[in-house]
Amino acid sequence: MPDPRIPPAPGRPPQADAAPADPFMPFEDALRARLPSREEILREAKAQSARRRLRRRQGAAAVCVALCAGLWAWNPVLKERTVIVAAGVPRAWTAHDGTVVALDSRSSLTMRLRLRSRDLYLNAGQAVLDVAANWRPLRVHVGDTVIRDIGTVFRVRRAGADAQVAVLEGRVEVSGPAGRAELGAGQAMDIGTLRPLPASVAGLERETAWREGRLRFDGTPLSEVLALLGHYRAAPVRWVGGPASGPEPRLSGEYRIRDVESLIDSLPAILPLRVERRPDGAVLVSSR
Repeated sequence: MPDPRIPPAPGRPPQADAAPADPFMPFEDALRARLPSREEILREAKAQSARRRLRRRQGAAAVCVALCAGLWAWNPVLKERTVIVAAGVPRAWTAHDGTVVALDSRSSLTMRLRLRSRDLYLNAGQAVLDVAANWRPLRVHVGDTVIRDIGTVFRVRRAGADAQVAVLEGRVEVSGPAGRAELGAGQAMDIGTLRPLPASVAGLERETAWREGRLRFDGTPLSEVLALLGHYRAAPVRWVGGPASGPEPRLSGEYRIRDVESLIDSLPAILPLRVERRPDGAVLVSSR
């Protein structure tokens, strides 16, 4: 240790005492080597956040796919409409998909637009459908039987437990408890039994002239004519014949449905008939 009484040599600055070595420095260096830096910690945090966002997006996508699959299998109703035509003039309209629907007097139809199908339910009466092309198939339900359109114009008729389908254009597929069958233009079938019925395109066109607000008869027996006239009014029209009526009269011609009452009144001028109107609105027709 230098003697404080001895001054330092000239030209040489006094020497400061050397700082003692830090005993913890080796440990700090070892820790720095083992622990990540601040930049590495930030990079890892960002990577973890990105992974979490990816997992959330994947989970949301899986939920969305499952929801869509469930909705597709469920086939929920998007729109529903019921149309009822009382006794009188038939009604025709164009549905949202372009299908032209004609509903006869005393008929009822429910239409349901579903996610992946178009379903119509004939509750009563008859309808003629001119089906528009669409990615959703069109099906007509009559009780337990389903009629699937294959690009066509067809008529469906229902009266209580009895039902028929007839094709004017194209084809339809009928499936139900009795089995499955296909029909083409000019063919008709009893829906309950899949039994073919006599039909022709010309005959079906005549039978469905009500779509145009007309009735067409071609040598039609008078009892059938009167039953059809009664279909378009509130009270029935009956053929009661007569003691010496002979063969049943037949009627030919084309008449407007709006003129049903005038046609009834004009029957005695067309055929040898007598027309009696009852107070309750019923009409009795007999031979003269």
